[in-house]
Amino acid sequence: MSQRRVRIEEVLVYLEVSDRRSFLERLRAEGLFEAEEVEPEEAEDLRLAKVLVEDLGVNAAGVEVVLHLRKRLEALEERARILADALKASGKP
Repeated sequence: MSQRRVRIEEVLVYLEVSDRRSFLERLRAEGLFEAEEVEPEEAEDLRLAKVLVEDLGVNAAGVEVVLHLRKRLEALEERARILADALKASGKP
């Protein structure tokens, strides 16, 4: 079952982004959030982008780097979980 996609504009309103048009244009210039609708996970990325830009003063290129590193970290954490489970299943400490 797929989750409901949400319009980016709705997410930006919910997040109370001050200048939605400019905010989105800067992110899209870096290749981020190009679709008009996003999955819930992408809405979370949009929330993080808002915090980085508006609260911490990070530019759009910095947001792209942070989001990329976050995805890599999540993938590595998943690999570590799989390896830990495999070790447990093999009976080795």
